[in-house]
This record gives sequence, structure tokens and C-alpha cells, in this order.
Amino acid sequence: MLNFKKITAVILSVIAMGLHCRCPAVYAQSEESAFTHTLINGEVTIIGFSGEPVYLEIPEYIDGYPVTKIRDNAFFNCSSLKQISLPDTITEIGHHTFYGCNSLESIVLPDLLTELGMGAFTNCTSLSAVTLPLTLETLPEACFDNCSALAEIVIPQGISSIGDYCFTDCTALSYVSIGADASHIGRCAFFNCSSLTSIYIPPSVTTIGDMAVGFSDENSSVSAVSDFTVMGIEDSQAEIYAQSNNLPFLHASEAISLAKHSSTPVKRIPLWIIPLLAGSGLGLFALSCIIAVRQVRRDRKSSHENYEKD
Repeated sequence: MLNFKKITAVILSVIAMGLHCRCPAVYAQSEESAFTHTLINGEVTIIGFSGEPVYLEIPEYIDGYPVTKIRDNAFFNCSSLKQISLPDTITEIGHHTFYGCNSLESIVLPDLLTELGMGAFTNCTSLSAVTLPLTLETLPEACFDNCSALAEIVIPQGISSIGDYCFTDCTALSYVSIGADASHIGRCAFFNCSSLTSIYIPPSVTTIGDMAVGFSDENSSVSAVSDFTVMGIEDSQAEIYAQSNNLPFLHASEAISLAKHSSTPVKRIPLWIIPLLAGSGLGLFALSCIIAVRQVRRDRKSSHENYEKD
């Protein structure tokens, strides 16, 4: 005669296995902090958090399945979160994922990331360092809006579009490097970046939105920043934008001349200048400095220990 208890246990186990494929689960880092996830079609999506996490490390695999996505709003207003390590298996980060994580200090985005949602880091007011991967094609609308501690950003080659309001109100931002594949800079992309005094816009850029750079709303009045300089090549969209908005424009040749005689640290010289300096004797020196800076960024990456919720 079959044992009723054993049959019941087997049935319950089968049901539990089926539910595991669709229902959220908790992956605990400690009793105080955890994140929740779900398994769909053999891939894990991080969908939220519990408790008040401070340091989180998202693994590459959970129960043998790859972690490939962080859902929309997953860490919305997680004000306790200071550091999060993301695995390179993640290819998608949803909209407003880290919105309002005002204690988050730095982020290294996964090397294979292809999709980053709008407003992903809006109001991350402590975020001072961001490393963007080469795999992204666009920076979406309001992605880093009001990241008021962010001091510099390197937008790598491969990114073709910088969305509207992408870096609005990044008041500490003093250095921006835009990659040579950029073709669009959206409306108010760098609006009210009060520490930014100049920007080089590569000739690949064909459209620049209203008040994209060089504008602020100090004293509640929107106006062009008087001492802001747009840099670029002659007859480029950068020059047209500068002239249309009565902003000073500096030709690339003049910028190179200034770079040769400037005491500004080499890491502050845009990457586009390196090839142009190659024949001047400064190229190798500048390139070695850039390599050193990139090594620092890699070291930084290795030291990392992730509107309303739906």
C-alpha cells in the first residue's frame, strides 16, 4: 500500500518546482538585506529588494540560471543602497531602476549591457562615478538627471544618442568626453550643469536639441551661460549651435594649440585630441596617461562589492 504522506510530499514538491519558474524568490545577502528575483524562460530577472540594503552583489547565476535583467523600478527609492556590483551577464536595466537611490556612490555598468531605461539613475544625488560600457547605443531620457555629485563622464564610442535631459542638473559635472559615434544630443541634455564651462562636440553630431549645452536657470530665469565655450570643427553642427545661441565657439585647431601649452592635467584633455597630437610629440605621452586612467577605472570596477513601483 502506498504511503499517503510520501505521495503528498512528492505532489507538493512538483508544485513548488513549477511555481519557482514564475514566482518571485528571495536571494538573501543577510537577514537585513536581500533582493528578489523571478525566473522566466531560463533567465533570472531582479525585480526588487527587501529590507534596507547597503552593499549588494548580484551574482552571475542564481540556481544555475543566468541573471540577465534588472526590472523597471527594481530599486526605486532604495535610499540605503551605497554600492551595488552588477555581473556582466546583465544585458538590460529597466526604466527608473535606481531612481532616488540617493546614497548610491558609484556604478560600473555591465560590459554586455545593451539597454538602459529612461530615468535609470534620476535623483541619485550621491553618485560621483559612472563607468559606461562600449555596448550601449543610447543614453536615454533623464538617465542621470539630478546626479548632482557626478563630476565627470566619459561617453564611449558606440553611443550614438544622448537623450533629452540626460544630465540635467548635474551641477558638479565639470568634464565631459563625447565619443566619435555620437550623432544626436537631446534637448536640455546638459542643462544647468553649472560647473561645466566647455564641451567638445565631435563632427559626427548632426542634431543638437534646444538648450542642450550652455544654458542654466539660475535665479529662476533660463539663459545662456556667458562664459561657456563650445568646441568643434569649422562649419560643424557644433559651430552652428554656438552661433545660434550666441555662445563662444573654439575651433579644434585652437583647442589643440591650447592643449599643447596648457597646464591642465592630460586626463582632462578630450580623447579626440590624441590622434591629432600624434605628430606633435605629445601623442605618446597623452596616450600613456589615458591608458593609466583606464587602468584606474578597471581597478575601480574590481573593487565594487544594484514614478512609483508597479
